[in-house]
Amino acid sequence: MKKEFFLRTEKDNQTIIVNEKTNAHLLQRCQDHWYHKNDIKYLANKKPNIFSIKKIFNQKKTSKYLFIHIPKTGGTSFKFNVIYNPRLKKEIEIYHNITYPPRELRLLNIFEEKRKMFTLLRDPTDTIISAYYHFKHLVKIKNFVFFDQVSNMQTKFLLGYDIFSDYKIKTSEFEDLIKLIDDKKLIVGIQKRKSMIKIYNLLELRFDEVDNYILNKKVGISYKKKDVSDNLREYIKKNNNFDYRLFDYVMKS
Repeated sequence: MKKEFFLRTEKDNQTIIVNEKTNAHLLQRCQDHWYHKNDIKYLANKKPNIFSIKKIFNQKKTSKYLFIHIPKTGGTSFKFNVIYNPRLKKEIEIYHNITYPPRELRLLNIFEEKRKMFTLLRDPTDTIISAYYHFKHLVKIKNFVFFDQVSNMQTKFLLGYDIFSDYKIKTSEFEDLIKLIDDKKLIVGIQKRKSMIKIYNLLELRFDEVDNYILNKKVGISYKKKDVSDNLREYIKKNNNFDYRLFDYVMKS
Protein backbone atom coordinates (compact mmCIF):
# COMPACT_ATOMS: atom_id res chain seq x y z
CA MET A 1 0.00 0.00 0.00
CA LYS A 2 1.23 3.47 -0.90
CA LYS A 3 2.47 5.22 2.25
CA GLU A 4 3.55 8.66 1.07
CA PHE A 5 1.64 11.36 -0.81
CA PHE A 6 2.24 14.93 -1.90
CA LEU A 7 -0.48 17.56 -1.79
CA ARG A 8 -0.50 21.29 -2.42
CA THR A 9 -2.74 23.96 -1.01
CA GLU A 10 -4.57 26.22 -3.41
CA LYS A 11 -3.98 29.27 -1.23
CA ASP A 12 -0.18 29.29 -0.93
CA ASN A 13 0.83 26.48 -3.34
CA GLN A 14 2.99 24.91 -0.65
CA THR A 15 3.82 21.21 -0.92
CA ILE A 16 2.44 19.07 1.89
CA ILE A 17 4.10 15.72 2.56
CA VAL A 18 1.74 13.11 3.93
CA ASN A 19 3.10 9.94 5.55
CA GLU A 20 3.03 8.15 8.90
CA LYS A 21 5.22 10.83 10.51
CA THR A 22 4.08 14.00 8.77
CA ASN A 23 0.43 15.08 8.47
CA ALA A 24 -0.56 11.57 9.51
CA HIS A 25 -4.18 12.68 9.96
CA LEU A 26 -4.45 12.88 6.15
CA LEU A 27 -2.78 9.54 5.38
CA GLN A 28 -5.85 7.30 5.56
CA ARG A 29 -7.83 9.74 3.44
CA CYS A 30 -5.06 9.87 0.83
CA GLN A 31 -4.87 6.07 0.73
CA ASP A 32 -8.64 5.67 0.45
CA HIS A 33 -8.73 8.19 -2.40
CA TRP A 34 -5.72 6.68 -4.19
CA TYR A 35 -7.27 3.20 -4.18
CA HIS A 36 -10.82 4.50 -4.82
CA LYS A 37 -11.87 2.73 -1.64
CA ASN A 38 -15.08 4.68 -1.13
CA ASP A 39 -16.01 5.23 -4.77
CA ILE A 40 -19.53 4.12 -5.69
CA LYS A 41 -19.15 3.41 -9.41
CA TYR A 42 -21.91 4.05 -11.91
CA LEU A 43 -22.73 0.58 -13.25
CA ALA A 44 -25.73 1.18 -15.50
CA ASN A 45 -25.68 -0.26 -19.04
CA LYS A 46 -22.79 -2.60 -18.29
CA LYS A 47 -23.20 -6.33 -18.84
CA PRO A 48 -23.27 -7.94 -15.39
CA ASN A 49 -20.63 -10.44 -14.39
CA ILE A 50 -19.82 -12.16 -11.13
CA PHE A 51 -17.73 -9.20 -9.96
CA SER A 52 -20.22 -6.44 -10.85
CA ILE A 53 -23.12 -8.43 -9.38
CA LYS A 54 -21.20 -8.84 -6.14
CA LYS A 55 -20.40 -5.13 -6.08
CA ILE A 56 -24.02 -4.16 -6.70
CA PHE A 57 -25.13 -6.55 -3.95
CA ASN A 58 -22.65 -5.07 -1.50
CA GLN A 59 -23.71 -1.48 -2.16
CA LYS A 60 -26.03 -0.37 0.62
CA LYS A 61 -28.57 1.27 -1.67
CA THR A 62 -28.81 3.37 -4.77
CA SER A 63 -27.34 6.79 -4.07
CA LYS A 64 -29.54 9.85 -4.42
CA TYR A 65 -26.62 11.79 -5.91
CA LEU A 66 -24.64 11.32 -9.12
CA PHE A 67 -21.33 13.06 -9.83
CA ILE A 68 -20.58 13.10 -13.55
CA HIS A 69 -16.79 13.32 -13.46
CA ILE A 70 -15.70 14.73 -16.82
CA PRO A 71 -11.98 14.00 -17.38
CA LYS A 72 -9.51 16.88 -16.96
CA THR A 73 -11.92 19.33 -15.31
CA GLY A 74 -10.49 19.24 -11.79
CA GLY A 75 -12.59 16.30 -10.68
CA THR A 76 -9.79 14.36 -8.98
CA SER A 77 -8.99 17.17 -6.53
CA PHE A 78 -12.72 17.79 -6.13
CA LYS A 79 -13.23 14.16 -5.12
CA PHE A 80 -10.54 14.46 -2.46
CA ASN A 81 -11.80 17.78 -1.11
CA VAL A 82 -15.52 17.02 -1.21
CA ILE A 83 -16.45 13.35 -1.75
CA TYR A 84 -13.65 12.08 0.53
CA ASN A 85 -14.24 14.93 2.98
CA PRO A 86 -15.02 13.43 6.42
CA ARG A 87 -17.65 16.14 6.95
CA LEU A 88 -19.70 14.94 3.97
CA LYS A 89 -22.66 12.79 4.98
CA LYS A 90 -24.00 11.96 1.49
CA GLU A 91 -23.42 8.84 -0.59
CA ILE A 92 -22.47 9.84 -4.12
CA GLU A 93 -22.31 7.61 -7.16
CA ILE A 94 -19.61 8.51 -9.70
CA TYR A 95 -19.80 8.25 -13.47
CA HIS A 96 -16.27 8.40 -14.94
CA ASN A 97 -15.93 6.18 -17.99
CA ILE A 98 -12.94 6.43 -20.36
CA THR A 99 -12.13 3.87 -23.03
CA TYR A 100 -9.72 3.84 -25.95
CA PRO A 101 -10.36 2.94 -28.68
CA PRO A 102 -13.73 4.57 -27.97
CA ARG A 103 -17.03 2.75 -28.04
CA GLU A 104 -19.87 4.41 -29.92
CA LEU A 105 -22.20 3.37 -27.15
CA ARG A 106 -24.20 5.59 -24.84
CA LEU A 107 -23.33 4.58 -21.29
CA LEU A 108 -25.30 7.29 -19.49
CA ASN A 109 -28.66 8.81 -20.35
CA ILE A 110 -28.66 12.02 -18.38
CA PHE A 111 -32.21 12.83 -19.47
CA GLU A 112 -33.65 9.73 -17.79
CA GLU A 113 -31.73 10.06 -14.52
CA LYS A 114 -33.86 10.72 -11.45
CA ARG A 115 -30.99 11.41 -9.09
CA LYS A 116 -29.59 14.79 -8.15
CA MET A 117 -26.78 15.29 -10.65
CA PHE A 118 -23.78 17.58 -10.61
CA THR A 119 -20.64 18.05 -12.67
CA LEU A 120 -17.64 20.31 -13.24
CA LEU A 121 -16.71 22.21 -16.39
CA ARG A 122 -13.43 23.79 -17.43
CA ASP A 123 -12.32 26.15 -20.17
CA PRO A 124 -12.59 23.91 -23.28
CA THR A 125 -9.19 24.82 -24.73
CA ASP A 126 -7.43 24.09 -21.44
CA THR A 127 -9.38 20.84 -21.13
CA ILE A 128 -8.47 19.56 -24.60
CA ILE A 129 -4.79 20.46 -24.17
CA SER A 130 -4.66 18.85 -20.73
CA ALA A 131 -6.36 15.73 -22.13
CA TYR A 132 -3.78 15.43 -24.91
CA TYR A 133 -0.81 15.51 -22.56
CA HIS A 134 -2.52 13.16 -20.13
CA PHE A 135 -3.56 10.57 -22.73
CA LYS A 136 -0.89 10.96 -25.43
CA HIS A 137 0.84 7.74 -24.30
CA LEU A 138 -2.45 6.02 -25.09
CA VAL A 139 -3.53 7.66 -28.35
CA LYS A 140 0.03 7.98 -29.75
CA ILE A 141 -0.70 10.78 -32.21
CA LYS A 142 0.66 14.30 -32.72
CA ASN A 143 -1.02 17.12 -30.85
CA PHE A 144 -2.47 18.81 -33.95
CA VAL A 145 -4.05 15.49 -35.00
CA PHE A 146 -5.51 15.05 -31.51
CA PHE A 147 -6.90 18.60 -31.49
CA ASP A 148 -8.54 17.91 -34.85
CA GLN A 149 -10.03 14.55 -33.93
CA VAL A 150 -11.10 15.18 -30.32
CA SER A 151 -13.73 17.85 -29.85
CA ASN A 152 -16.56 18.87 -27.52
CA MET A 153 -15.44 16.24 -25.05
CA GLN A 154 -17.29 17.80 -22.10
CA THR A 155 -20.65 17.92 -23.89
CA LYS A 156 -20.17 14.40 -25.28
CA PHE A 157 -19.34 13.05 -21.84
CA LEU A 158 -22.47 14.61 -20.33
CA LEU A 159 -24.49 12.96 -23.10
CA GLY A 160 -23.01 9.60 -22.10
CA TYR A 161 -20.42 9.10 -24.86
CA ASP A 162 -16.66 8.54 -24.71
CA ILE A 163 -14.56 11.69 -24.88
CA PHE A 164 -12.76 10.17 -27.89
CA SER A 165 -16.01 9.28 -29.63
CA ASP A 166 -16.83 10.49 -33.15
CA TYR A 167 -20.41 11.07 -32.05
CA LYS A 168 -21.97 14.14 -33.66
CA ILE A 169 -23.86 16.21 -31.13
CA LYS A 170 -27.36 17.25 -32.16
CA THR A 171 -28.50 20.80 -31.50
CA SER A 172 -31.69 19.44 -29.93
CA GLU A 173 -29.62 17.40 -27.43
CA PHE A 174 -27.60 20.45 -26.52
CA GLU A 175 -30.75 22.48 -25.93
CA ASP A 176 -32.13 19.69 -23.75
CA LEU A 177 -28.88 19.77 -21.77
CA ILE A 178 -29.26 23.51 -21.19
CA LYS A 179 -32.83 22.91 -20.03
CA LEU A 180 -31.57 20.40 -17.43
CA ILE A 181 -29.32 23.15 -16.08
CA ASP A 182 -32.11 25.73 -16.12
CA ASP A 183 -34.42 23.32 -14.30
CA LYS A 184 -31.68 22.66 -11.72
CA LYS A 185 -31.72 18.95 -12.49
CA LEU A 186 -28.01 19.23 -13.34
CA ILE A 187 -25.91 21.47 -11.10
CA VAL A 188 -22.74 22.70 -12.81
CA GLY A 189 -19.70 24.15 -11.11
CA ILE A 190 -16.50 25.72 -12.43
CA GLN A 191 -13.46 25.55 -10.16
CA LYS A 192 -12.57 28.83 -8.40
CA ARG A 193 -15.93 30.32 -9.41
CA LYS A 194 -19.01 31.13 -7.35
CA SER A 195 -20.89 28.38 -9.18
CA MET A 196 -19.14 25.83 -6.92
CA ILE A 197 -21.33 27.07 -4.06
CA LYS A 198 -24.34 25.50 -5.82
CA ILE A 199 -22.71 22.08 -5.56
CA TYR A 200 -21.73 22.58 -1.92
CA ASN A 201 -25.30 23.65 -1.12
CA LEU A 202 -26.67 20.59 -2.91
CA LEU A 203 -24.46 18.35 -0.76
CA GLU A 204 -25.17 20.39 2.39
CA LEU A 205 -21.56 21.40 2.90
CA ARG A 206 -20.62 24.87 4.07
CA PHE A 207 -17.94 26.66 2.06
CA ASP A 208 -15.62 26.69 5.08
CA GLU A 209 -15.98 22.91 5.41
CA VAL A 210 -14.55 22.27 1.94
CA ASP A 211 -10.79 21.67 1.78
CA ASN A 212 -8.65 23.28 -0.90
CA TYR A 213 -5.97 20.66 -1.52
CA ILE A 214 -4.58 20.17 -5.01
CA LEU A 215 -3.46 16.63 -5.68
CA ASN A 216 -0.04 16.02 -7.18
CA LYS A 217 -0.03 15.86 -10.95
CA LYS A 218 0.64 12.61 -12.78
CA VAL A 219 4.36 11.90 -12.87
CA GLY A 220 6.00 12.70 -16.19
CA ILE A 221 3.25 15.02 -17.45
CA SER A 222 4.24 18.63 -17.88
CA TYR A 223 3.81 21.25 -20.57
CA LYS A 224 4.05 24.98 -21.00
CA LYS A 225 1.83 27.47 -22.78
CA LYS A 226 4.39 27.82 -25.59
CA ASP A 227 4.06 24.09 -26.35
CA VAL A 228 0.74 24.82 -28.07
CA SER A 229 0.86 27.69 -30.57
CA ASP A 230 -1.68 30.51 -30.69
CA ASN A 231 -2.87 29.23 -34.07
CA LEU A 232 -3.56 25.79 -32.62
CA ARG A 233 -5.37 27.33 -29.67
CA GLU A 234 -7.56 29.31 -32.05
CA TYR A 235 -8.29 26.13 -34.00
CA ILE A 236 -9.24 24.30 -30.79
CA LYS A 237 -11.67 27.08 -29.95
CA LYS A 238 -13.37 26.85 -33.36
CA ASN A 239 -13.44 23.04 -33.17
CA ASN A 240 -15.23 22.96 -29.80
CA ASN A 241 -18.29 25.06 -30.44
CA PHE A 242 -20.69 23.10 -28.23
CA ASP A 243 -18.27 22.99 -25.30
CA TYR A 244 -17.71 26.75 -25.51
CA ARG A 245 -21.43 27.44 -25.72
CA LEU A 246 -21.96 25.28 -22.64
CA PHE A 247 -19.05 26.78 -20.71
CA ASP A 248 -20.03 30.37 -21.54
CA TYR A 249 -23.64 29.70 -20.59
CA VAL A 250 -22.64 28.44 -17.15
CA MET A 251 -20.17 31.29 -16.67
CA LYS A 252 -22.92 33.85 -17.34
CA SER A 253 -25.66 32.15 -15.34
